[in-house]
Amino acid sequence: MSKLKFLLITTSIVMIVSGCSGNESTSSKKENQKQESNSEKESVKMTDEKAKAPKDQGDYEVWFEGEAERKGKLITVKGQTNLIPNSNLLVTMDSVEDTLIGGSDRVQVSEDGTFETDLKIPKSSEGLIEVKIKFDPYSDNQPIKDHYGENGEKLKGPFVRLQEESDMQQNITLLTLGLPQEESNASAKIKKPEWNKPEDYGAPTVRLDEPDIQKDDKYLYIEGKSNLLEGTRLKGSLDIPDYIVSGLSDVTDVNPDGSYKLIIEKPSSMNKLKDVKEYEVVLSVSPVDNQSKSNLDVYGINGEKFMGDYVVDQNGVKEIEKKLSISE
Repeated sequence: MSKLKFLLITTSIVMIVSGCSGNESTSSKKENQKQESNSEKESVKMTDEKAKAPKDQGDYEVWFEGEAERKGKLITVKGQTNLIPNSNLLVTMDSVEDTLIGGSDRVQVSEDGTFETDLKIPKSSEGLIEVKIKFDPYSDNQPIKDHYGENGEKLKGPFVRLQEESDMQQNITLLTLGLPQEESNASAKIKKPEWNKPEDYGAPTVRLDEPDIQKDDKYLYIEGKSNLLEGTRLKGSLDIPDYIVSGLSDVTDVNPDGSYKLIIEKPSSMNKLKDVKEYEVVLSVSPVDNQSKSNLDVYGINGEKFMGDYVVDQNGVKEIEKKLSISE
């Protein structure tokens, strides 16, 4: 065999071996990359929010569950409802001792019926905070109005309240939660209210039963029953002998069964009144504050239809007034 022929054969073998080696290397590299790519992939967890929604979502009998929790100066409100998704909830807070500027948020109900929002309490605010959750179809989007009625007339259940402005009647849902600030942390759960209308509900002869009055270091807690119409504006204020005071009062709208709750600061919360031992709580209803159609029909524009033991005449205008003596 000639040297030239031998050289050509050897070179060819080297090239073939080299080529095979290169292909094997490339193939192995691709396989490693594929394995590495596969090892980086993870299963995607998918959640169907609609599947977790309440079975009675959209029913006209509305319910709420959840709580408000305060940590420091932050209140977190969260829960679940069977209102249809995208219903707007107005969440507000107010202080028993002063007026809070802002302190509200609008939150939409999610596909699964849940809702959550945070509210910041001003640093200067102290005392008891009341958180309210309100749903008003009248001020919501058209699909919500179509479902619950333009004025919420299809809404039902214990969370539903009557809201009247002039001659317009609307149904809303409303719930109130109280959170003290004296404790480092506090929470309040949403509870289903129970209303028991008395037989004389809405009668012009007004009945104000003796209320239950509890107290702590800062407040008087007054819970009472009456036969006043739902939504009637009732005021509680303190009358202290030899003093003219302002701010020691509370105003509330009467519940669907004539019941009510007031929270009033005690005189001892003010330095100049810290030694006061005796005073009166005055419960009052004025027609000036009650000009809704329901009230005008039953009680009259100037309260002229009011009857009973608690009627007083104030310059030709009849009002309801009941006084309760308190001793510290």
